[in-house]
Amino acid sequence: MTLLNACERVCAPNPKLLAFQYKGYAGYNKRCELRGALDTVQEGKSFFACHPHGILSIGWICNVVFGRNFHKVVGRCNYLIDPTLRNKGLLAKLFLDAFEGPHGSIRDTRATTMHDLMRKGESISMIPGAYQEATRFSHGLERVALAQRRGFVKYCLRYGYRLHPVYTFGESQTYSTLGGFDKLRLWLNRKGIPTVCFWGLPWCPLLPRCNLELLTFVGPALELPKLPEPTEEEVDHWHKQYMKALVELFDRHKAEAGTPAAVLEIL
Repeated sequence: MTLLNACERVCAPNPKLLAFQYKGYAGYNKRCELRGALDTVQEGKSFFACHPHGILSIGWICNVVFGRNFHKVVGRCNYLIDPTLRNKGLLAKLFLDAFEGPHGSIRDTRATTMHDLMRKGESISMIPGAYQEATRFSHGLERVALAQRRGFVKYCLRYGYRLHPVYTFGESQTYSTLGGFDKLRLWLNRKGIPTVCFWGLPWCPLLPRCNLELLTFVGPALELPKLPEPTEEEVDHWHKQYMKALVELFDRHKAEAGTPAAVLEIL
């Protein structure tokens, strides 16, 4: 198994498995839909920053990574996840290798991977909040970890990408969690150790609740200038513009998503 984990690829692309996953993920919940400014999306050199991470990123998985409509709208796109999840687990590696096709691939978030993809002008989708958002997840709260997450903005500036905010309503309802010990859990999180106690379905806690509406909205892109060596001030400026665009996307669609009184908390 160690030798297989070291292999660059352990499985050939499998369109039949992908079709099965399309159907399975789309049918798991009460409703899974992609909405928003879809007519503004362009193929290539687009970065889709998705929020929130939640516990297991159910909305991102259902409506983006394995979302047939997202693939049709966006074209080829690379979906980035934690390097350990992508490259170390044999079973996961089999399924993720099988995902590849004209629609794109699932890759890791290492700096070398991002530079390689963006030099080629390939579109990217990832969740900037990552484990920090999972650690701070609380059932029913719309919460993103973004205030200190500026790296993805810097990459987009370096390569002159269009930066789309993407938000999934319903993600905050997928699991319940046991809170407390925030400082300790965040410290462990910085060491790469996610610490969260969660449960979904009563009979299978690992599975999310299945009677939900997961509505993912794509916002209009920020057209970032190409700055091969952006300064801290330039990164900070565009990061603030991005946070503003995300809040505007959230407020624009929260009533449509059935939560008109919701407030987006940025940590």
